[in-house]
Amino acid sequence: MEYKHNVDNIWTEFSGQIRGYLLGKVKQKDDADDLLQEIFIKIHGSLGQLQDENKLAPWIYQIVRNSLTDYYRKKSPETSEFNEESTVSFDSETPDDIYSACVSGCLRVFIDRLPEKYREPLVLSDIKGLKQKDIAEQMNLSYSGLKSRVQRGRDMIKEMFMDCACMSQDKHGNSGHENCVICNPPAN
Repeated sequence: MEYKHNVDNIWTEFSGQIRGYLLGKVKQKDDADDLLQEIFIKIHGSLGQLQDENKLAPWIYQIVRNSLTDYYRKKSPETSEFNEESTVSFDSETPDDIYSACVSGCLRVFIDRLPEKYREPLVLSDIKGLKQKDIAEQMNLSYSGLKSRVQRGRDMIKEMFMDCACMSQDKHGNSGHENCVICNPPAN
């Protein structure tokens, strides 16, 4: 099966998130970097076993969790600080806080996934607050061309949010945050 994802693309899309996650789980920066390298060696060696490319993120986070578990198993029980139940804790936060954190986390990932020709104009316009006429001039584009790219970027992000578990609600009105593999990777 031919995948659009290769290890280089996966590194670009996920390495920053994984490293940040690891830094929150292990005390030493060098240990986090070593784990990150081990994880990507495992991804490289196992990518051909991935059956459904749409399940790439959960598959990667499974490798991350397993690698952390192995890391702490190698340490003596007295020094083990990894608690799989504490991956993300929102216990003291309100549902609105959880939802906002979800949306914010997912938005960063979705912006990073945009093709460059849409990402850069969108970031300059909607995040940095520059005037679209100035951006068009800076990027050597027509004003209408730039407006079109910004709108297309917004539409692409909207589509990603429509598919995001954070946007779903159960019959009681609870957010689907717990099912979101982007801001809350699934537990074992």
